[in-house]
Amino acid sequence: MVLDLGCGKGEYTVACAKLRPDVLFVGFDVDAVCTLRAAEAAAAAGVDNAVFLMDGVPSFDDEVEAGISDGGAVSGNPSESKALELANRPCSTVTSARGDSPDASLTPVKCPEQAHASRASARKGARSGAPAEIDLSTVFAVCELSALLMNFPTPFPKKKKAHLRLTYLDRLMGYRPLLGQGAGIRLRTDSQPLRDFSLTQLELAGYEITWRSDDVRAEFPDEPWSAYERKLTEQGACVFGIAACPGPAPEHVEQTAPLSLVSYLPDNLDRLDYVPHGMQGCVENLRNRNARERARGKQEFRPPVI
Repeated sequence: MVLDLGCGKGEYTVACAKLRPDVLFVGFDVDAVCTLRAAEAAAAAGVDNAVFLMDGVPSFDDEVEAGISDGGAVSGNPSESKALELANRPCSTVTSARGDSPDASLTPVKCPEQAHASRASARKGARSGAPAEIDLSTVFAVCELSALLMNFPTPFPKKKKAHLRLTYLDRLMGYRPLLGQGAGIRLRTDSQPLRDFSLTQLELAGYEITWRSDDVRAEFPDEPWSAYERKLTEQGACVFGIAACPGPAPEHVEQTAPLSLVSYLPDNLDRLDYVPHGMQGCVENLRNRNARERARGKQEFRPPVI
């Protein structure tokens, strides 16, 4: 079982499922509409080894919401109506033991119709917009995952939002019990600062780096594309990649790394050919400030490490 955390509209998840019919791919995204689009893509492609989880009930426009609240049919796209109906359908009460997990956890067996759209949680919705806001241990059993994929996750550049990053220390510690023997996580991102921040977090969480690349597409040209990757590479992005597996658990877990992604930017911003997604405004402000300092004959500004 492979979890694609923050799967978006599911292009990458569905493509991978086509290539590996022996693997169950589970996509999760905090955006319920994206989750429904992913479920539609899987159904349209005839892929039955890709399922998608949503956190809470999706909402569309006011007319649709009124239809739901009044108990009427949901207007608009029929496939959206069907997906919403499946998402709200009760699960079977039958349980079965997962013999492949150490504790043989008992989990509900879902109706076959629910294969492409189901709720990950009974909560109304995610609080922060971060896919990992949900407690994954309520969805997956111990050692159930054979891999966890993070494809172009939201970088959340500011220090105050560092805890929302999928590679934040606390989240990495939470993934550890869910990963089976030899299983690991794989990050792909256009952001060199996020990549470097993630390396600090992996070390603090006791993970061992098994592979890293400054150009994933060059190493794996036949790997499936996501719409997000195509968009960013057309803008000049190069895809950074990391793979890591849990090593010995750290005796003391403490956050000691700089949390602002500004701290991981290169010193010479004028040589930065591509500005990572979400940091355009910050880099532009720093470049303008440096230009003003040079014009005044002063030393260029260096942001503090925070």
